[in-house]
Amino acid sequence: MKEWWVQVGLLGVPLLAVYLHIPPPQLSPALRSWKSSGSFFTYKDLNIFYRDSTGAVGSSDVVVLLHGFPTSSYDWSKIWEGLTQRFHRVIALDFLGFGFSDKPRPHGYSIFEQATIVEGLLRHLGLRHQRINLLSHDYGDTVAQELLH
Repeated sequence: MKEWWVQVGLLGVPLLAVYLHIPPPQLSPALRSWKSSGSFFTYKDLNIFYRDSTGAVGSSDVVVLLHGFPTSSYDWSKIWEGLTQRFHRVIALDFLGFGFSDKPRPHGYSIFEQATIVEGLLRHLGLRHQRINLLSHDYGDTVAQELLH
């Protein structure tokens, strides 16, 4: 009788092959809408998704939203409208490896790089020297701490 690990391996190889050829699920209408209302900017040949909305008239406040793990900028979808009523500009991005942003493999992901990408987005949007409000949760809290440092 063959060793158990050989039998598992013989069964696992075809299952892995099938899994690798399964197409990703279709986006929901809400996610399609979220993606179509956003844009991409390039960071070191990688595409980073972001959403940028103007809102409150008479306000000059800008808020940047930093999502958690393992999610995306879509975390903020339910409060987006309310934020645009308070802030002049509401900006959210998908960190590298999350949401609609590129997911390079292999890649050494780091909090420092995510913070650098946020800074790159602010430069891209011409906001490098403007006062920015940060709203973050979970993984985004750590990126926010690095940005504040």
